[in-house]
Amino acid sequence: MTRRESREVAITLLFERSFDYERTASEIIDSAVEERGVKISAFARDLFLRADENLGDINEKIERCADNWRIDRIDRVSLTVLRIAACEIDYFPEIPIEITVNEALELARHFGEEDSVGFIHGVLGKYSAGIEKPLAKKKPLSSESEEDSEPVIMSDEAAE
Repeated sequence: MTRRESREVAITLLFERSFDYERTASEIIDSAVEERGVKISAFARDLFLRADENLGDINEKIERCADNWRIDRIDRVSLTVLRIAACEIDYFPEIPIEITVNEALELARHFGEEDSVGFIHGVLGKYSAGIEKPLAKKKPLSSESEEDSEPVIMSDEAAE
């Protein structure tokens, strides 16, 4: 599963979570795997869980960076993309900010409206301003494909 596919899964899980705070994040993961046969890589799981755990802090930072926009005014798809990208910026120091922002814009095009791409780009630009990621390193050209080599979680039915 590629990193982009893992991000897509994390976005769908966090989007589902935004409608259902009665269940735990783990229950949402289990439901996705068991009921819908969703494959969840370790990266997707970590990204979703970390975003969910830090949602209050992430929301506060997004709201500060979204000029004159309260969290409750941002459409749910754009907000979910922003939350995942913000989580990646803050809690995944090995991933360069440029990759995170580019992936967020591609995912915004995939899941949302074209109009939201500019908004997301502006918010993430402000969000990431001044952040340095000392662990992030440019990858050599020979390894440009971002494969996620971590195990994939799937239901017994999907594995057959």
